[in-house]
Amino acid sequence: MARLVTAAARRLDAMAVQADLDLSSAQMWRGLGAVFLAGAGFGVLQAGAIGAPVGGFVLAAAVLLALRANRHRRDQRMESQLPGFLEAVARGLRTGLQLGPAAAEAAVGTPPPLGDEVMLLADELGRGVRAADAFERWARRRPGSGTGLAAAAMAFAATAGGARARAIDGVAATLRDRAAMELEVRSLTSQARASAVMIAALPAGFMLVSAGLGEHSAAFLFSTRLGLAILGTGLALDAAGALWMRRIVMARD
Repeated sequence: MARLVTAAARRLDAMAVQADLDLSSAQMWRGLGAVFLAGAGFGVLQAGAIGAPVGGFVLAAAVLLALRANRHRRDQRMESQLPGFLEAVARGLRTGLQLGPAAAEAAVGTPPPLGDEVMLLADELGRGVRAADAFERWARRRPGSGTGLAAAAMAFAATAGGARARAIDGVAATLRDRAAMELEVRSLTSQARASAVMIAALPAGFMLVSAGLGEHSAAFLFSTRLGLAILGTGLALDAAGALWMRRIVMARD
């Protein structure tokens, strides 16, 4: 049991980090507990004691689904900071610094979340790790992302020589263009995403309104086995449909 609790705590912390929420573990658990109590209170009002766990778990599950739906926010914010970091490295090279010291200097002025990652890189460089090796390890930690592309380019620049500042500026420009394209795609698909949210929310909203207006329907849903089975099946299908629609309109996920 203790292992399950520990694993759940680590998973919740990881979800908060991925969603770019600046909250401590204790704050996350208190918030989730408050959400559960709010849902349980609504369940009690609608169906008595048996409705408390149902309402609490449903509302808590909705929060967890929202966290999962935003699991790329930290990566997206990090990649939006990459061009500025690379340009700072290029400026350091133009002033006469070597690639390692230029990267360490640029890391100091980079805000989180990218700043947290490049400070680890700066620490490795400060311990005397060869610049090419440090950048290669950074690229392996984040394969297939803009960060991995930037790290691979800097690892190549550390060994290739030549016009390093110009090459790094070129990578920064490429990443800016890619970020602008992704922003345009997101703006073009915003209507589809809003429609998907509305379609997924309507069944749950209709259920809540119906339960609030009619005591018999609330009692049937929350206090009978058949009602609970219908409620669970409906919520599961609604959640599956929401995830499916999100997958369609956001191919990256």
